[in-house]
Amino acid sequence: MALVEFENFSFRYPKQKNTLSNINLDVSPGEFVLLCGPSGSGKTTLLANIKNEIKPVGDSEGTIYYDGVDIRNLEEKRSASEIGFLFQNPEDQFVSDNVLQEIAFSLENMGLSTGEIRNRVAEMAAFFGLDKHLYRNVSELSGGQKQLVNLCSLLVLKPKLLLLDEPTSQLDPIAAYDFLSILRRLNEEFSITIMATEHKIDNLFPFIDKAVFLEDGFIKYKDEPRRVCSEAWKNDIFRNYLPSVTRIHFLLQSKYQSPNKVEIPLNIREGRRYLSLLNNQLEEIPRAQLNGGLKLNEALNSQNSLDKHSKVLMECKDVWFGYLKEHIVLEGIFLQVKQGEFLSMLGGNGTGKTTLLQILSGLLKPQKGKVIHGKDLTLGYVHQNPLIHFHQETVEEELMELSAEFPEDKSRSTGFLGFLSEHSSSKKATSSVNRRISSGDRSVFEHEREELIDLFGLSELLGKHPYDCSGGEQQKIAITKALLTNPDILFLDEPTKGIDPMSKLHLADKLKKLQEKGLTIVMTTHDIEFAAEYTERCVLLFDGGLQVDDTPKSVFSNNNFYTTFVNRMVKDYLPDCITLEDVKEQWMI
Repeated sequence: MALVEFENFSFRYPKQKNTLSNINLDVSPGEFVLLCGPSGSGKTTLLANIKNEIKPVGDSEGTIYYDGVDIRNLEEKRSASEIGFLFQNPEDQFVSDNVLQEIAFSLENMGLSTGEIRNRVAEMAAFFGLDKHLYRNVSELSGGQKQLVNLCSLLVLKPKLLLLDEPTSQLDPIAAYDFLSILRRLNEEFSITIMATEHKIDNLFPFIDKAVFLEDGFIKYKDEPRRVCSEAWKNDIFRNYLPSVTRIHFLLQSKYQSPNKVEIPLNIREGRRYLSLLNNQLEEIPRAQLNGGLKLNEALNSQNSLDKHSKVLMECKDVWFGYLKEHIVLEGIFLQVKQGEFLSMLGGNGTGKTTLLQILSGLLKPQKGKVIHGKDLTLGYVHQNPLIHFHQETVEEELMELSAEFPEDKSRSTGFLGFLSEHSSSKKATSSVNRRISSGDRSVFEHEREELIDLFGLSELLGKHPYDCSGGEQQKIAITKALLTNPDILFLDEPTKGIDPMSKLHLADKLKKLQEKGLTIVMTTHDIEFAAEYTERCVLLFDGGLQVDDTPKSVFSNNNFYTTFVNRMVKDYLPDCITLEDVKEQWMI
């Protein structure tokens, strides 16, 4: 019997069309199921409907069964203990100040004895390597540690089912890999059933049992990984949701003869094995540049790319910053931001990326050193949590507030501008909108607003509450609000966090178009693939300083672990290729 069964299930939020339509899905005990699909396709809503405590408000039809019981009739205690839900933002789940209290909280609520609580906490903390952190404040933990604490607090209840909503969206690549490895152990060694939404599928796809692809609330495909890959590759949209090694396999297969009975590769080892079987053919494949030209010209190309943008808009000179005397985050940072460039800042959780971004944008002041920037420079900033920018009832009102409020009260600012003016000594973003509106040419401002709504595809969201939008949609709304200030530099903190591959493509296309018009973009990101594909310059933070400052190709091709999945697969053949486009160009696919 299935542990979870959806039977003709549909769901819609109040005054909206169906978010889920006619869902029929069985999840067997011990299965690991991945939910994929565009932002807004219903993945999170599907998971939330399984957990009564967080079930969204709306109308539903059909039935969800848990272990043969209608989910609506499931006992509260059983739902709380047997079904665990992990949110994508670790801090959303914390209810206590320190690690020990956080892990023990749910056990205390269940009324267990002190001895039983101590036994369960001790065992689980040791399993997760948290025993040395039990008395630390949760705010002092790294992103990966915070997510482990949340997972630990669920597992002490001995759940049968784990529901995970983008569990690695805020983790750096290494922390994400470690976290997913623990999930794999829980699934394989303890037979815990897992249902997860996740956009970072390269690490996850190899060990799932079933993939479910959703589109507009309907199940488009559902099958075991290799079979679902064969189907999804035929779809121009869903092929972007496949692992990088799988996509390379299909690209090569479309042009060159593959050996018989070769399984579709899902991980790096299988991908390299596939390339070794094609070895003779690969040696005969014409290259876009012969004799390793890409490598020979690397230094020259790197320098040309970095020198393309010459005018310095902003410069950090010996910047230091720390939150506590014993916790220095940034040490002697020297960094230039040049006009028209797209710069990405990478590094592990807690290395100071967001802190540096906020210092550049004026939200924080360096404790030592200074930030120099051009006169009348307008800055736009988008927080990694887009909800911080929202306080209106609809998306339309969020995008209207700038033009609505400044003519009447030019001293007042809300939303993005309020966030900026409250945290920064600079009012340039506010004064920029003031100048444009008070100049009398309101129609220009309104025209720009309509252009941005069209550019980011927000027309159908205007009547929705921002909190009812998906993570990817919220990100686009926040970016649009920031762009309404007509900034010279747009600062983005983890802009691809929680958004699907197609939304990333659309976001990248829009950012590149804005860059072509002269916008300078500086972003922090854990998304190596996105940085490799679309940015022109990468800085890598480590131990309080800038470890590397170079082109993405130079940065990632020289790393073994902190690099793209494409590079890890083809390194023996094309050592300087870091993106799928690089591979297609070099092998003329």
